[in-house]
Amino acid sequence: MTRTKFQEELQLLLNSVRVMGVNLEDTLDRVIDNLEKKDVEVAQEIINGDDKFDSDEVNIEKQCLELVLTQTPVATDWREIASCLKLVGDMERIADHCSDISQYTLKLAEKPAVELPENFMKMLKVMREMVYDSITAISENDVELAQKVMATDDAVDDYFAEMRQQLTTVMMQQPQQVPQYVDYLMIAKYVERIADHATNIAQWVLFVVKNELKN
Repeated sequence: MTRTKFQEELQLLLNSVRVMGVNLEDTLDRVIDNLEKKDVEVAQEIINGDDKFDSDEVNIEKQCLELVLTQTPVATDWREIASCLKLVGDMERIADHCSDISQYTLKLAEKPAVELPENFMKMLKVMREMVYDSITAISENDVELAQKVMATDDAVDDYFAEMRQQLTTVMMQQPQQVPQYVDYLMIAKYVERIADHATNIAQWVLFVVKNELKN
């Protein structure tokens, strides 16, 4: 494989990652919107759509391995390929959690509505911004944006800790609503995990651009 051909294949790989990222953003928006609407059909579509992300991950991994096997990459190329291998795993896990949240949306749709936990939508908004920024950062090798994502992760952790304490109190006071609030607590935990995966994606930007890998 010539160097020109290698660069073309590398760009195809990076484009595959970008397309997966765009599809993930769309799915995440649908998940968040449906947490308020609780449309059963939409929730089921999101759950069923998780297989596509599994397939995308496998295909991107194959592209990465083919590039490594057909030509020895230079250092910068290798960092991009290695980061793609890792970050698509995080993207696929975010898609898994979108499916997990939609499973709980289905459960909530079957129960009497309760008041949303305090700051619940704010937590979702911060997480969504982290995912969007992390995908933009990896697409554009934007170190500053990646560092912003990493710095924001603590805010989501704080929201979750506050919500867990709040819901514990609410469930003690209103035991008839325990099933609904347990569902919301589980959703909040998945939101926290999505933020962690967005942070992981952002960390790979530092690896590609600056050859720095955070623990």
